[in-house]
Amino acid sequence: MSDVERVLAETGDKAGLDVMGIPVSISDRMEKTMGSFVFKEKDGKVKAHEFKFSARLLSGEFDEEIVKNVIIHEYAHFYANVTSGKNNGHNAVFKNVCRSLGIPEDTLFTAPGTRVIRKKGYKLVCSSCGETVAVRRHRDAAVDIVKYKISGCCEAKIKAMTGYF
Repeated sequence: MSDVERVLAETGDKAGLDVMGIPVSISDRMEKTMGSFVFKEKDGKVKAHEFKFSARLLSGEFDEEIVKNVIIHEYAHFYANVTSGKNNGHNAVFKNVCRSLGIPEDTLFTAPGTRVIRKKGYKLVCSSCGETVAVRRHRDAAVDIVKYKISGCCEAKIKAMTGYF
């Protein structure tokens, strides 16, 4: 069993949701993203497909605690999505799972040397709790969401904020 699979299994034991049978792959092509939980969503159920991690994450370049937190972060996506039957992204449900697993609820780990490009656009947020609902680059797409959609977190109106994201 690899170290990644061990951390996932231990986290599954702690949280009460086993990851047995879910493949773990290591990718040389993942340069910006350090990890991901891949799933399919159908008929109110989430089917786990695989956990993917960057070879760079596991290269020894980063502190052991950072590596462990990234692995547990991806487990948190698995747990939040499978138990709720939907994609929770980095919403309040996901953040609660992170806290219960004892990891930071940060949603972005930028490896040193990785350039983050910020683009001008529209950040769409829940008018009730302020949770980010979506990000859109084009005005017409943002306007459609604000006009016709409500937030999934609070079922409240969505408002657009302009700027860099």
